[in-house]
Amino acid sequence: MANKIDKFIWYSKGKKIISCDETNKVLNENHSEVQNIIQNAFDDAVLMGCDEEDVKKKIINYVDNLEFSLGKK
Repeated sequence: MANKIDKFIWYSKGKKIISCDETNKVLNENHSEVQNIIQNAFDDAVLMGCDEEDVKKKIINYVDNLEFSLGKK
């Protein structure tokens, strides 16, 4: 897998494009890191004999249940 960083357009809660270069840089780097971690975890699971579709469902379920956690006790 290449180490290129995809560049996305990111939107605020108000559906406006986020124009801060530093914010976009951090968001794009985070996206790339998450993509690499998920790919590595998926590859590991399949190499260890897991069903590909089952692993994908578990990853999707995790993402679907994400909640903002900063400041929560």
